[in-house]
Amino acid sequence: MRTNEGMIYSIILKLTPTREATVRATVGDQAHAAFLRTVRESDPALAEVLHLPDMPRRPFTVSPLLGVGRACDGMALLSPERDYFLRFTVLYPPIFERFMARFLRGEGRPVIRLGRALLLIKEILTTPESHPWAGYSSWARLAAGAQPDNEIVLEFVSPTAFGFGQREWGKKVVVLPQPVLVFGSLIRSWNDLAPPPLQVDRDALMAYVEEHVVVKRLRGLETRMLRFRSAPQVGFVGSVTYGLMAENEAARCQLSALADFAFYAGVGLKTTMGMGQTRRLVV
Repeated sequence: MRTNEGMIYSIILKLTPTREATVRATVGDQAHAAFLRTVRESDPALAEVLHLPDMPRRPFTVSPLLGVGRACDGMALLSPERDYFLRFTVLYPPIFERFMARFLRGEGRPVIRLGRALLLIKEILTTPESHPWAGYSSWARLAAGAQPDNEIVLEFVSPTAFGFGQREWGKKVVVLPQPVLVFGSLIRSWNDLAPPPLQVDRDALMAYVEEHVVVKRLRGLETRMLRFRSAPQVGFVGSVTYGLMAENEAARCQLSALADFAFYAGVGLKTTMGMGQTRRLVV
């Protein structure tokens, strides 16, 4: 699926449970299902396409449930006295339109279901002024606004990892923020979804990354576990400063655009289930 040149979005749902409920601390797969269910209510055909197993890159991401307290045995208690937040990013405009249409119909109080928990949607936040993880941009704006920075700082907020397929002993997963893995993930996502005129030369840009991009600083880097229903998944969190060492204005601008794009695309595997939530830090 390719987008037309257009907008991309980060949406925050402000939620409160209709009653006290216990959910798995990692609700990414349930939030994924809730997102598709919401799209399906407005456009069943689009939801079916988004669910296809062979789609190379799904044009949306899902966060973990934010605001959850300490988990006990992998479960978390949700209180109707507290607010929680769920973040979706959308990189294909019709998805945003169908998703928002579901909540603009005025058919009763809008709710979203996570497992057995029913949560009332109190607000839908779409601007950075309303929430630091909400916002919007466009492919053209990301590409045109990039500067040839010699350093890029990325903060990996939810566990991030990179998959390398199945082995005899299990799935090979790397949990290190290596430049070739981080920027390789972003290049693939960009080229899979961006309008053709804005796509980058993957081979040339990866050659620059391999030779000239280094890790300069690590802050708060550690591994964390997300416990999905099928199996636990480890990933890293923390912030990383990347140095773009060689003077190459075009490559630096493209990597700068990709760093901004990380806010919407996420990095690594299972970004549609809560992993790889990433943002660029301006320092």
